[in-house]
Amino acid sequence: MISPTPFDYARPFDIMIGMWTGHSIVYDNKGEYLYTGPSILTIDWKEPGKVMHYRQEDLGSLDQLIQEHEHGKALEDLFVLREFELQVDGKSCQSITGAVKVHGVESSPGTYLFHLNFPTGDYYNNQYFLNPNQRRIIGPFVPRDEEGKTNGFQFVVSQTFERISYDVPKDAF
Repeated sequence: MISPTPFDYARPFDIMIGMWTGHSIVYDNKGEYLYTGPSILTIDWKEPGKVMHYRQEDLGSLDQLIQEHEHGKALEDLFVLREFELQVDGKSCQSITGAVKVHGVESSPGTYLFHLNFPTGDYYNNQYFLNPNQRRIIGPFVPRDEEGKTNGFQFVVSQTFERISYDVPKDAF
């Protein structure tokens, strides 16, 4: 069992620090199940209260699922390694490194809103901490075609994460 948290709940984003295991479930825009993929997530402070390091790696044979799936190209960027640093400024953050542009905000303690801008589209998600060690993330993915046009959201990504450690080992990946 994980011991009581060492986090400062008054400091935005502090509750996210640690090592997490989880899975993502993808549905189409009609709510039909498409597939599931497990992942490991680590988040730690590079500079406490100011710069966070985020790293999520999906596990399993998701490459095969993506290639076989008719929507594979639009989802391709979602199911790989995502790694970036976030500059935290009060209750908001923005990516300062990585291929994904990210903007996030704490709307209330334990509730966060994020916009992740991938080369193939945008993922808007809401993150809710059910307790210090469980979080749910859900939101639509809006793909863009080669001309940058969108046609509404095409997928909903629902993620569930469980904290497995407050510490992030230096050799986590």
